[in-house]
Amino acid sequence: MDEKLQAFNDRVRGLRAFDAFPKLAPSNTVRSTRGGYSTIFLMVGIFFLVWIEIGGWIDGEIDHQFFVNDQVGKNLQINMDIVVAMPCNFINTNVLDITSDRLLATDYLTYQGINFFIPENYLVNIPGQPIKTPEIDEIMRESLLAEFRELNNDKNSGAPACHIFGSIPVNRVSGDFHITAKGVGYLDRSSVPIASLNFTHVISEFSFGEFYPYLTNPLDFTAKVTKEQKQSYQYYMSVVPTTYKKLGVELQTYQYSLTEQDKLFKDLRLNHIPGIFFKYDFEPISLLIQEKRISFIRFMTRLITICGGIMISFQWFYKSFDQILIFLFGKKFAQRGQEKPKTLLDQDIKTNIE
Repeated sequence: MDEKLQAFNDRVRGLRAFDAFPKLAPSNTVRSTRGGYSTIFLMVGIFFLVWIEIGGWIDGEIDHQFFVNDQVGKNLQINMDIVVAMPCNFINTNVLDITSDRLLATDYLTYQGINFFIPENYLVNIPGQPIKTPEIDEIMRESLLAEFRELNNDKNSGAPACHIFGSIPVNRVSGDFHITAKGVGYLDRSSVPIASLNFTHVISEFSFGEFYPYLTNPLDFTAKVTKEQKQSYQYYMSVVPTTYKKLGVELQTYQYSLTEQDKLFKDLRLNHIPGIFFKYDFEPISLLIQEKRISFIRFMTRLITICGGIMISFQWFYKSFDQILIFLFGKKFAQRGQEKPKTLLDQDIKTNIE
């Protein structure tokens, strides 16, 4: 029984002494200044890359996808805030789409007589804002829903300019919103004298869908100034439904590209009508912009792989650099700054002293 117990204890001691990853004894390692600096450089590099990877995983990546739009015929609204340099009682506003559905914008918009002015920092007689897709963080930060304030119409105030603002419900098909003068090009009970026409205008807002006042669109903060009475301004817009998704929050917006055309007519007839025309067309595609990130397990696997690859690559580089130094300058030069290894004589002297 004692022999079996002794054999079992020997096996246990053997297992305790077992090392699956054997290491060099301290007496067989050589320290050097170059090796110490290399280790510090390696650790700093790994820390920097790990920091970048963690930041990239937290921020995620932005994914853009295009889909065929299947929402044909769905209604939406056009939001506008425009000042025209003519009295409100001179102005006529209408919407006409390809289904021949005509909408009197007067029933939905608010008209206020004011003095005409152009605010600072507006683009005057310059094409609209550059076309760009806003960053998803900017969209989420500025996506504050709002509504235009409700005021009574004041068309007959006698003010020299008219402030037109509000939202118009329209069909989701190609159409045209226009601002013209009464009796000029269209039949009306009253007619504005040609000498009184002035389609100088300022656009502070022109957007589609829900009204987000802090999101900038191509026509926002622009102005057109003219001294001609028979001037026509035409804006052609291609509208794309755009959905933003981040952290479970979904935001539906509409972006549009813009082409502008100005015309000065010599005479007035059926196709020569001065005014401001907004022609819009909805593209058959929609854009989805969403923030994605890989799973935590995949992220950790990637992080470990990167760190391991850097360490192995650096080890190969260090050995190759050491061999190059030996080849060019000799072994003695390459071993400068190394700690001298202990010899058997040094160990015997230390033992005798103890």
